[in-house]
Amino acid sequence: MRRQVELLEKNKPQQERAKRTYDAILVAAAELLVEVGVERISTNLVAERAGITVPALYRYFPNKYAVLHALGAKLMDRQNEWFDTWLQGRVADGGLFAILDNLEDMLRNIYEITRTQTGGIEIVHALRAVGPLQVVRLESHQLITDGLTETLAEQLGRETADAFRTQTRIAVEVGYSVVEMALEDPTLPVDDVLREGARIIRVYWQGALSELLADGPGPGH
Repeated sequence: MRRQVELLEKNKPQQERAKRTYDAILVAAAELLVEVGVERISTNLVAERAGITVPALYRYFPNKYAVLHALGAKLMDRQNEWFDTWLQGRVADGGLFAILDNLEDMLRNIYEITRTQTGGIEIVHALRAVGPLQVVRLESHQLITDGLTETLAEQLGRETADAFRTQTRIAVEVGYSVVEMALEDPTLPVDDVLREGARIIRVYWQGALSELLADGPGPGH
């Protein structure tokens, strides 16, 4: 049986000094991910880089995985908050068609949020490769899927979004894969990757939406 790893912080900082210490821990962990990788990073290294003692670090985090969990959640939260703002803005601009017409912009901004985060791609690698951390990535993708699915249901006049939740999840996963490809492979032009990725998602959704629209709006619309 796999041993459960404690991932949650012990204490959320309330006072300003504690918040600075907490932030210093996350900054140190991000820098060390770039320098030594997820396998070699340790609470000793993080504490030393943050300029604190190991017992001081343990006041906030029980182990290195909890530090990386918080670091990953912070990046995913930034992506999710931006996506929600983008989605609501596109709906206000023109609904479904505005969403489809701006997919490249959406992918580019997710790319930039990750690229400009210290250790951004290393954080993504850790969330994908380390078993206990995979839940952060999974929950983030599910949250994006839920928001997009509900928005599409409203735009299509459907009472339930269950009929096309799978399609939405596939599109979300393709989008993240495209962004990660642009971040990971320096031999590929970033603009080409994002543009072609957006085109693939757009074509997929045009087909899926054509089928859904052919069925007509839901009851009461």
